[in-house]
Amino acid sequence: MGVDALSPVAPARIRCLLVPSGTITRSRFLTFVERLQQEATVRLGDVSPTTKSPRNMFSPLAFPTGLAIYDMTIVNPSSSHLALAPFELYREPLVVIGIADGPNILHREDTAAPAPVSVNGNGTMQGRAGNSIETIRRLRDHYPRALVHQLFIFDCDVRISSPPLDVIFVPSLEHSKTTTMKTVMCDLTALLLVEMASYAKSLQALPTIDTPKSLHDQRSSGDYIYNSNLQLDKIPRPDSRISPTPTSRSSSPAPDARYSLTSQNISAASVDGDGRSTSRPPSNGYKTPPVAFDHDNGVPEAQQTTLDKERRRLSRDRVAIQGFGSGSVGERARNKANGRKGVVLGSLYLLAGRWPDALKELVESATVARSLSDHVWHAKALDYILVCLLVCAWAGMDFEIPQICYPLGDKTSPGLSKTGKHNSLSSIPDLNPLKSPNAANRHVSLQNLCNLLPDLVNNILHLYVRAANFTADVLPQISYSESAIRFAKLLTIIENANGSLNDQGLQLVVLNVDTNSNSSTIPSHLASFPTKAEIAAVLLKALPNSAMETSLSANDRVNILAGIASVLAKLGYHRKKAFIMRELVIVLLPALIQSRKDSAAELGVHPAASLSSYDLTGIGNGLEEAFGSLHGFAFGIQSFLSLMCKVYGAVLSVQAEMLMGTNALTNSDHRDQIDTSSMKVDYLQAVVDCIVEDARTRAFGDSSLKVDVLRLCINVCEALPDLPGVLRFSGDILKTAASGIAAGPESRDGLPALPMEDQARLLGNISRTVSAARKLDISNADAEYWDDFLVRDIETTKASSLKSPRPRKIRQLDIGSTPGPEAKQNPFIYNPFGNKSDSAAIEPLLVVGEEATFSVVCQNLFDFDLEIEWMRLDTIEGSIDTLAKNRMIGPYRTQSIQLLGTPKTSGVLKIAGCLVKVKGCRERRFPIFRSPWKSTRETKLKSLGLSPTVMISERPSSSVSESMRSRREITNIGPVPTTLNIEVVGPQPNVMVKKTSLLQSAIMLLDGETKRFTMTLRNTSNMTPTNILSLSFSDSASSILQSALTNKDLSPPELYEIELASFKRETIKWCHEDHGIETHIAPNEDTQLEIEVVGKPGLTYGSVHIDYGYLGVDRTEVKDEVFTRQISFPFTITVNSSIDLVRNDFLPFTGDFAWLNQKKRLRSNESAPTTPPDRRSRAASRLTSRPEYRFQSLLERLGLGTQGSDHFLLLLDFHNSWPKPLSISVQVREKTTPQEPSLFDLWKRAYTAHEVLQPGQTSRLVLLLPRIFLPNPYAPIPSLNSTIKRQFIHSSSTALDNETERTAREAFWLREEILKLMRASWTEDATRRTGKIELRNLRLTTRMVDAIKLEEVGIDMAITSESTPEADPENTSSVTQLARSVFRVPVDAFFTLRATITNRLQTPIYPLLRLQPSLRNQPHNVALDLGRKFAFNGVMQQALPLLRPGQSTEVQLGVVFLVSGEFEIRASVEEVRIWKDHATKSENGGGDPSDLGMARLLERTERRAWQSREPCVVHAVGDA
Repeated sequence: MGVDALSPVAPARIRCLLVPSGTITRSRFLTFVERLQQEATVRLGDVSPTTKSPRNMFSPLAFPTGLAIYDMTIVNPSSSHLALAPFELYREPLVVIGIADGPNILHREDTAAPAPVSVNGNGTMQGRAGNSIETIRRLRDHYPRALVHQLFIFDCDVRISSPPLDVIFVPSLEHSKTTTMKTVMCDLTALLLVEMASYAKSLQALPTIDTPKSLHDQRSSGDYIYNSNLQLDKIPRPDSRISPTPTSRSSSPAPDARYSLTSQNISAASVDGDGRSTSRPPSNGYKTPPVAFDHDNGVPEAQQTTLDKERRRLSRDRVAIQGFGSGSVGERARNKANGRKGVVLGSLYLLAGRWPDALKELVESATVARSLSDHVWHAKALDYILVCLLVCAWAGMDFEIPQICYPLGDKTSPGLSKTGKHNSLSSIPDLNPLKSPNAANRHVSLQNLCNLLPDLVNNILHLYVRAANFTADVLPQISYSESAIRFAKLLTIIENANGSLNDQGLQLVVLNVDTNSNSSTIPSHLASFPTKAEIAAVLLKALPNSAMETSLSANDRVNILAGIASVLAKLGYHRKKAFIMRELVIVLLPALIQSRKDSAAELGVHPAASLSSYDLTGIGNGLEEAFGSLHGFAFGIQSFLSLMCKVYGAVLSVQAEMLMGTNALTNSDHRDQIDTSSMKVDYLQAVVDCIVEDARTRAFGDSSLKVDVLRLCINVCEALPDLPGVLRFSGDILKTAASGIAAGPESRDGLPALPMEDQARLLGNISRTVSAARKLDISNADAEYWDDFLVRDIETTKASSLKSPRPRKIRQLDIGSTPGPEAKQNPFIYNPFGNKSDSAAIEPLLVVGEEATFSVVCQNLFDFDLEIEWMRLDTIEGSIDTLAKNRMIGPYRTQSIQLLGTPKTSGVLKIAGCLVKVKGCRERRFPIFRSPWKSTRETKLKSLGLSPTVMISERPSSSVSESMRSRREITNIGPVPTTLNIEVVGPQPNVMVKKTSLLQSAIMLLDGETKRFTMTLRNTSNMTPTNILSLSFSDSASSILQSALTNKDLSPPELYEIELASFKRETIKWCHEDHGIETHIAPNEDTQLEIEVVGKPGLTYGSVHIDYGYLGVDRTEVKDEVFTRQISFPFTITVNSSIDLVRNDFLPFTGDFAWLNQKKRLRSNESAPTTPPDRRSRAASRLTSRPEYRFQSLLERLGLGTQGSDHFLLLLDFHNSWPKPLSISVQVREKTTPQEPSLFDLWKRAYTAHEVLQPGQTSRLVLLLPRIFLPNPYAPIPSLNSTIKRQFIHSSSTALDNETERTAREAFWLREEILKLMRASWTEDATRRTGKIELRNLRLTTRMVDAIKLEEVGIDMAITSESTPEADPENTSSVTQLARSVFRVPVDAFFTLRATITNRLQTPIYPLLRLQPSLRNQPHNVALDLGRKFAFNGVMQQALPLLRPGQSTEVQLGVVFLVSGEFEIRASVEEVRIWKDHATKSENGGGDPSDLGMARLLERTERRAWQSREPCVVHAVGDA
C-alpha cells in the first residue's frame, strides 16, 4: 500500500521529493520511483558515519537500531504546508532527488551498450558529467529549502571511475544486487544526517521560533511576501518564521516561486540533461526566508568556519533590555524560545531515527512549554512524544510512558476521557536500546499506551483549543485538522483491533500495511476505550468552521475532507462519509471551474469554448507523453464520484462501477462476467443479477437526493471537462429515476421520478455532449442506456407468400395420413420416468435465403421520444442478417418495430435479444423479458442504514441466519429472460396445385359410395426439387368424431366404435401404390395424384393437405424428422342416404336340419360317390340368387361344412332412402379354422342373399350363421388410439357391477365375430353405382347373446341298443332316431344312454354329471314319478375324471322303459372344485397388461354348472 499523508506517524517520516530530470517517460519514471519506495526504511546501523566533527550530532552510532523512514513523494507540498516549518518540519521536503533515465542521458543514440569508459579518458563522458553537475545546481536553485540534493541516474551500467559529486549511478535490475538500492539509500541517509546536524545548530543559534500563522493571517498582515535579494540581517524579525542570525546563508526563493509537481506539469518542472531548466520562472518574483543554514555549495570549508565564528561573536554581543532575573519577562521569553527549539530539535531526532534522544528532548521541551503555558508547542511536543512511543512500539522496543503525557487532574476535559488507571512513571522515560526487549513488559507498555491514548488525544486537542485565547499563538486550521484526523485514524485502528494495539495494528499505523490477520477470535474490547461514535466526534473536529474556511485553500480543504471521509469509511459510517464526500465535491467544483478559466486564459480562448482544449494539443507533447494525464485524472474522479453516488443509493451503470477497479460496492459475482464482445449464456444471468441489484438499490434512499448528487457529479465532470463522465452520470440520473419495471398491459407505476422538463433537458444534454465529443474525436463517448427492459418480446411473422416449413416424423411420411404402428401402451396414466413433452411455444421455421419478418416489442417509460439509430437481432447460435435503422419510439408506450432478416445458415437459430444503438448511448445487448416484472419491497423493516444495500459486507452469520437469508432471497426473484429458438432449414421447393378433376371443387356421393378425383401439382422452384411428398386429410366427419372422443362418459364399446371410425376407416385416402413413399418432382415439372373419397353420414367438406420438401441427403440417412411445407386443397362433399339398417334380431335355430342333411349326404355318398362336395356347395350357392329357393338352399347347406350343426338365425331389416331402386347383397362366410391356408379367399365359399328395394321400401333378409364360441368372453375392449393412455377401459357412466360388465364384454366380442362373417353392399342398376352398407349398427341383447353363443361345456345324449342284429333278428330291440335328439324305442328292452361331455374351455375342469329323467309334458310332481315306468342300471349322479381343454368323455347308463309314452332325459355338469392354474390366456387379450387384471376380476370364482341345451326325447312304444 502507498504512504498515507495523514498517517498517525507522519511526523516520523522524512519527506523526499522525487522529480524527473532530463528526457524520461512517465512509465520509466514511475518504475524508478517504485524501486526507491521499496527501500524507504533505512536502519541506522547500516549507515556509515562521517568523520566531520561539527556534523556528528545525528551520528547513527548513537542508536544503531533506529530507523529512518522516508516518504517518497512526487507531489510538491503547497505553500500553506511549507509555511508550517519548522513547527512541523516533516511537511517540508528535506531531500530532493532528481531521477534521470540512464540510457537517455548516456546513450542518446540507439546503439548497443558501449564498453566501460573513464571520465578522464573520454571527452563525451566528461561533457555529460558536466551536464549532471549543472543539473544539480539547477535543483539547488529550484529547491533551496531542501537539505540534500541528489541526482540518481538509473539503469546506468557504465562503470564511472570518478563520478561527479552528488550524482549516483544506479545499475539496472539485471546488474543490481539485492543490496544495491539499500546501499544507495544508506549513503543518502548518511549525507542527510550530516546536513541535519548543521540545520540543528542553525536552529539553536536562533533567538526564538514563532508559532506559524495561517496563510490568511500572513497575507492579511502583508508580512508573508519576502524579497529574495535581502540579506537575513536586514529582514525585520516579525516578518520571518525563524529569527535568523546575521551570518546565515543567502535566502531562497519563496514557495510560490518553486516548482509545481502535479499530474499536469510534472515534466514542465524537470531539468534536462544539458543543464537548462524547462520550468517557467516564478510569476511573482518573491522569495521566502531560509530555514536551513548549512553551507552553500561552492563555499570553502575554511570560509564557512570563519562565518560560524562571526555568528558566535554577534550572539555574545546581544543583550536583553527588558529585565534580568529568573522571573523576568526576558527570562520567560528565553525559556519559551529554548523550549520551542527543543521541540524542533526533538522532531529532527525523530526524523533521523534517534528516538531515545527525540523522546528525551521532547519530554524536557514539553515540560518547559507546560510550565510557561505555551499551549501550542506543548501540544505539539505531546504529539511528537506519542509518535515516538508508536514507532518504538513498532520497532519492538521496551518503553515507558513519560509522566508529561498524563493530563493533570484539574485540567482534564470530558472529551474522550474515560476514567482509567494510569501507572505513574518518571518524567524521563527509560528507553535503553541495548537491553533485550521483554515481551511481558512490552505488552504492559502497549496496554498502558492504549489506556492513556484517549486522554492524551483529548489533552492535545484541548491545548490547541486553549491556544485560541492567545491571538499570537492561534494554530493554523490545516495543522489542527490534520492532527485531529491523525488521532482519529489511530483510535480507529485500535478500535478495529478490539481495543488493543498489536503488531498488526502497528504495521498499519507506521507502514500502512494491513496484514488482514486477527490476533484473537474472541473480542476483548476495553471498556475504557472510546466507542466509534466518540471517535467520530473527535474526527469531526477536523471540519473547519465557516470562520476558518477562508484561511484554507481549496487544496487544503479537499485534503481535510478526504482524510475525514477515509476514517469514517474505516469506522463504518458510510452515510457520514457520503456527506463529507459531497462537501468535498462542493469545494472541488469552484476550484475546477477556476482552473478551467485559467487554462482558457493561458490558451487565449474564452472559457465557454475551452472544450476545444480537451485534447491538450497545445500543451507539451500530448496526453500520452504528459505525466499529468487528464484522462487519468478523470478516471480517478469518476471512480470517486461513483463511490459517493453508490452510498447515496444511486443506480449506476455497469461501466461506472467497473471504473472502481474493485468489487467493493457489490456482492454480485456476475458484473465482471458481462461480455460485450460476444453473447454468452452467462451474460443473461449477469443481466438479471444486475436488474435485481439495481432494484434493491433503487428502493433505498431518497430519489430527489440521489438526483441532486448525480447533478453535482455532472457539474464536476463539466468543469474538468470530462465528456464521458458527463454522459455517464446523465444516463445514471435517468436510470436512478426510472421505475425499473417491465410494465404490463395495466401497469400504472412505470413513470420515472423526474419531471418531464428535466427528462428533456438531460436528453438534450446527452445529445449535445455526444456531438461535442465527436467533434473532438473522443472515442467511447457514449452514455449507458438507462432501461434494461427495452426489448420485451420478439416474434416471427410471415414474410412472403410461401408457407413456413414444419417438422414431420419420418414414419408419418412413410404411411401418409394413417397413424404408424401402435406403440406399446403404458398401463399407467402418469409415468415420471417418461419423456417429458416440450411445453415451449413452437416458433415457425425459417428457410435459408428466404426473407422473414421479426416484430420486436420495445418499451419506453419516459416522457420523451426515443430515437433508435439501428437495431439488429442478437443470436447465440446461427447467423442471420437483420437491420433496422432510424426508428422512433413514442413516449411512455410499448411499440413494435419490424425487422427484416434473412437466415444464412441452417440449424438452430437461438435469439437471445437485440443489439440496439440508441442515439447518444452505447451499443448494447438487451435480453428478452416477456413477462411483466417489478421488484417486491419487504413489508417489514428488517434493516437500518445502508444494510438494505449490498455495499457493506455482512456480519458473520450462523446456519439459521443463512437459511433465513436464502429464504428472503427467494422472494425477490428477478425477471426471467426468454430465448427464442427457431429452426432454420436448408433451401426448400415451392409446390402449388395446378388443377383438379373436380368441378367447382365439389363432389356428391351416396352413403357408402366411393369416388376418385385427380390433382395436378407443379414445382415452381427453379433450383430445388421435391423428393418427399406426403398427404394427409381432414373432413367434417372426423372433426365430429374427434369432439366426441372428448366425452368422458362414453362406454367402452361406444368409445371403440368412435375410434374405429376415426383411425381405421378413412374417409379420404391417397390411391398410390407406394402410399407415401417419396415422390420426385423436378423443378418446373408436374405430377398427378389420385384421391379417393368414401361417403359417410355427416360429411360436408374435406381437405387434402400435401406436405412436401427436399431432404438434401439420402433418405436412409434421415434419423428422426424432416421439415416440409404444406399446401391444402379444400373441397365440398355432399353425401345422400342410400341403404340403412333399421333393425336386427337373433333367433335360435334347431339342429335337426343339419342332422338330416348329414344323413342325406351319407345316403347320397353311398348312391353317387363320384360327385365332389365342393361342386355341390357351389351349386347351392348359386341357388340363393333365386328368391323361391332362398330358404331351401340355406337349409340344404346346414351340417355339410366344417362348422358343425349349431346355427342361429339373423334377421336384418334394410330401408332404401334413395329415390331410385337399389339392389342389396349380403354375403355370409364360414368361420376360419387353423387348418385352412392363410392365403385362402374366405369369401369364395360364402353364400349371398340378394334383394331389390324400391324407393322407401323396407325389406327383411334372413341369414343363417353358425353359433360362436368365445374362448375368453371377458377380454378387455381395446383402444385404437395409441396416443391416449387409459389406466382402465371401464364404463364410467353408471356404477356397473361385475355381472353387467361381463355381459357387455361378451356381447361386444360376439358382435365382432359376427361382423367378421358377413358383409353387405348395394348397387344402382341404372347407373352401376355401388357402395357398402354399414352393418356396425347391429345391437345385441341378453336373449340374443344366448341364441348366438356356444356353450362352454357341450352335453350330447343318445340312445343306443345293446343287442346285435344276430341276437335280435326280428329287430325287437332296435332304436329309431327321428331327429338329432329324438329317439323311438320299444318298451321292456335294454338300451344304453350315452352322454358325451366336451370341454371347450381353455382350462381343465373337474365335472360332476347329473342325469334327470322325467315324463314329458307332465306336471313336475307327476313327471318325476318314475318308480314303475323307468329303470336304469347305475347311478344318475357321478363324478368324472379331470377333463382337459378340448377333451371329451362319454358316460353310459343302462336304461329300460317299462311303459309306453314320451320320456325326457336332461343332463347337467357341475364343477366339483375350481382349477387353480390360470396361466393359460386367450388370444383375445385375456392377459393384456392394459386391463390391469380386470379380466381376471370378471372371471367367475365360484363353481360353475352347465345345462344341456336340448333334452334327449325318447318315444317308448309298446306292442300293438
